[in-house]
Amino acid sequence: MISTERLPGGAVLLLEPVDRTDTVCIGFWFMQGSRDEEEGEMGFSHLLEHMLFKGTSRRSALAIAQEIDRVGGMLNAFTEKEAVCLHCTLPKDHLALAFDILADMSFHSILDESELAKEKSVIVNEIRASEDSPEECGHEKFLLRMWGSHPLARKITGEVSDVQEAPRSRLDAFYRRIVVPSGMIMAVAGNFDPGMARELALRSLPQGADAPFPQVPPVRSRRVRPEMHASAEFVPDKFSQVQIYAGTCYPLEQDIPHYYVSMVLSTAFGESMSSRLFQKIREELALCYAIYCFRSFYHELGAWTVYANTTPRMAAKLLSALDRELALLLRSPLSIEEIADAKSHLAGSMVLSREDMETRMKRLVRQFTMIGRALEFEESLSILSSVNAGDVDNLARTLVRSDSFNLLAYGTRGLARHAGFHFTF
Repeated sequence: MISTERLPGGAVLLLEPVDRTDTVCIGFWFMQGSRDEEEGEMGFSHLLEHMLFKGTSRRSALAIAQEIDRVGGMLNAFTEKEAVCLHCTLPKDHLALAFDILADMSFHSILDESELAKEKSVIVNEIRASEDSPEECGHEKFLLRMWGSHPLARKITGEVSDVQEAPRSRLDAFYRRIVVPSGMIMAVAGNFDPGMARELALRSLPQGADAPFPQVPPVRSRRVRPEMHASAEFVPDKFSQVQIYAGTCYPLEQDIPHYYVSMVLSTAFGESMSSRLFQKIREELALCYAIYCFRSFYHELGAWTVYANTTPRMAAKLLSALDRELALLLRSPLSIEEIADAKSHLAGSMVLSREDMETRMKRLVRQFTMIGRALEFEESLSILSSVNAGDVDNLARTLVRSDSFNLLAYGTRGLARHAGFHFTF
């Protein structure tokens, strides 16, 4: 049974006990990300995520790693456009250790100056590596063209200059502004005693003189939705293949049924091996190796994107084939059989994902941030089962619109010759 509680100081605690596993996953989420950075703070969320591993007032960076490694656990973190998360998966008997280390890293990191200099170098290497990836470069350019200067279009890592010029004093002020209980979610999934987890969560929060963290208003109220427009650009670069991104964004209601409708549509159209896109463009026409859809959800915005890569010789044929499939999605909506197959596929995937405690932990937070609560598995299956053809067709018509659809073809010289292409749906 999933439980939700708001703790003193404003932190949210989400618990999902699972008795048929020997592991547990704990996540400490701070609900501000790269889109929430202020002027002069670009890349700070990601830089701070790295620095939380680099030593506290009680533990060195090595001690943090050793204590988790000693029990066979896995400690990791990630930064998104709207969150920074530290998480730990380990054997169920070490729940207290995980809470202690995550709390120590979160609230007592020292941001050592020498470690900061070294970590800046690490992140510069990370950024340089992404610049050698045509897929990552293409996606960044696609977002910039779709959203312009809006914060959602920013690189999560920031630019090299942002990282190199970040002063410790400003990073420390940023740390104390975003790593606060009032902007925090703690989520636990796995084999644990809920009472014990609650007690450990309460003990994890800074108390009294050890709590120099301010109460801050929710950052969500300051977020502004980007304008939506259509664009089609062909951008040459040094790479030998063509990366194609096509898609749209749309206002998002905080409503969970929409999420399941989008899963069904995207799965049937392009997220599975039996989908229309994969079967037609990859299997029948052999125009690419990879083609698929993916969905992104933010506080007030949904985004839906088709990705493919191909050779320069095949680019024009692939674009035309994609245009036909998008137009066909409107003229010949997904059939009852296609929708039923997608729902069956998704239900099976949900069953498999239940075996992974990290996935379950993340699911708790994703659903809570979307609708204010996390759904029991049976309720999720019920909502998925209720998706019908009309729901799916309505969403398809919301997404596939010429006045808000964006295209970027990127990667190889000579792309300008395709610049006359435009979608016809």
